[in-house]
Amino acid sequence: MNSFVLLQSSLIPLLLITSFLSINFQLSVCADDTVEYANCSQLITCGSVKSNISYPFWGANRPEYCGKSGFEVTCEANVPVITMRNIKFRILDMSNSSTTTTTPTVKVARQDYWEDICPSTYVSTTLDFSLFAYSSGLLNVSIWYGCNATVTVTGNSYPCNSSIAASYLTQTRAINVPIDPVTTGACQYKVLVPVFESASEALDNNATDIETAIDGGFELDVLDADNGLCTGCLSSGGVCGQDTTVTNEFKCFCQTTSSSTTTCIESSSPSPTSAPSGIISFSPYRYTDTN
Repeated sequence: MNSFVLLQSSLIPLLLITSFLSINFQLSVCADDTVEYANCSQLITCGSVKSNISYPFWGANRPEYCGKSGFEVTCEANVPVITMRNIKFRILDMSNSSTTTTTPTVKVARQDYWEDICPSTYVSTTLDFSLFAYSSGLLNVSIWYGCNATVTVTGNSYPCNSSIAASYLTQTRAINVPIDPVTTGACQYKVLVPVFESASEALDNNATDIETAIDGGFELDVLDADNGLCTGCLSSGGVCGQDTTVTNEFKCFCQTTSSSTTTCIESSSPSPTSAPSGIISFSPYRYTDTN
């Protein structure tokens, strides 16, 4: 038998094995992308309570690669919570910029002040300003604790315990207090809590109470440098995340097309006669020596 016939015969099993391994590798890559796409398509769910919280937030049912560092969300009593500067904030709502170029926002409320203006510690609201900024339309409410009888900062006083009561003034009325009572020693603590301007006006008009105003929360701008990239990713049919294997760079996860750094790219279908990439094509004919 001619040596070329032997070479052809011996190469066919090798090519079949190579093709099988290549196809399985491609399928495994697609399966991984599908898992990431599915996981990052989910909104954060705390127990049976669903939210509209998505990228750049992660946590609970959303793996870390679905968000960005600093935006971790935990679930406390079925409530999504984010912690900044040792202060916990309930996430009440999120406005995503999936179809616009505007900055996404979240509405949050102080967890330690939820339905109670007598917390265990007295700390003014502060943010991680590398991640968030206060939105417009907010005013501070000043809450004083442990004031003596000689000080009257408001007509409303709420007893917290036998020794400490809480009194408050909105920002528009606090400017009429010439000297901070804490500075003079007339009050023990002062805490600043942002509220919506409409809630502040309602307090001034006695149209609401302090707990309702604080529980209404306040809005923050989400400072994400990759917001524009995420908008492009969503427009191409992908979901936003990060590549945790490469210095946490932005990555667009895709369902049926090829994943890339920023967008989903339509895969071109190979012609029926072409071989998969990286595979040498041989026709299974036998060469016969007619001599």
